[in-house]
Amino acid sequence: MDQLSKVLIITRPRSREAAELADLAERTLRDAGVTVERSRRERGRDCPPTRGTDLLIAVGGDGTVLRGQRTAAQHQIPVLGVSAGRLGFLAETDHDELPEALRRLLQGDYREEERSLLNIEHHREGAQIERYTALNDAVLARGARPRSVWISVKVDGALLGHYVADGIIAATATGSTAYSLAAGGPILAPEMSNILLTPIAPHLSTVHSTVLPEGSLVELSLVRPQDAAVSVDGQLDVPVLYGERLLISTSPERARFIRLSPPSAFYSQLVPRLQHNTERTGPLPPGSTGP
Repeated sequence: MDQLSKVLIITRPRSREAAELADLAERTLRDAGVTVERSRRERGRDCPPTRGTDLLIAVGGDGTVLRGQRTAAQHQIPVLGVSAGRLGFLAETDHDELPEALRRLLQGDYREEERSLLNIEHHREGAQIERYTALNDAVLARGARPRSVWISVKVDGALLGHYVADGIIAATATGSTAYSLAAGGPILAPEMSNILLTPIAPHLSTVHSTVLPEGSLVELSLVRPQDAAVSVDGQLDVPVLYGERLLISTSPERARFIRLSPPSAFYSQLVPRLQHNTERTGPLPPGSTGP
């Protein structure tokens, strides 16, 4: 990315600290001659960036960064995550480090990191009815009734198995430190483009997780009529009916992050951040994320 010309800022709703940090970022950038826009939302969604936007700053928690990536990824705009109040895993800088982060950003003292995304196609009667993009994961799970669901899992057309479980998680490397980890899955290095399949509370299953190569096509469907839904990054929940299919693959789009730390920081921060969040909030819930 060349010298900054236009920046879009989004914030966590109803957060006073996030709003104050966004105001600070806006003043600093405007004083440096950068055009700054604040996000508008319509029908519960952020409006797309206007032409010429070359950076999105997401101020809040991991959910705000996920929102930012949904807005930015299709336009190939990098995202800088700023944690407001609570230590976030996806945020690159903490709230008290924002002035220094902005100084380095304006001087070009940063690097860009790419991470894989999932493409999820929702099919009914042989036709695609919806398409979703996930940075963390897509989860096919039971609905409101506390019963296990029977899920058929196919990989490249071959039947991997029928799982009786609370659900199946299809995660990226980024999502491997989120819900999948809480369900017993392994941690993948962030630059990997694998698809990670992890069952949630499986009944009589010895297979805890399966790591698939980039280019794999995963098909999830219900074996019998049951109450179920697909959750995308823990922020979008859509009912899934018997006979419908979810086709999951690595997206051609990539999430781009602004990083101020070296790549090795993933490993040095991994255990402390997981311990910090576990001590404060307990195990990671669905939709949370890792470093």
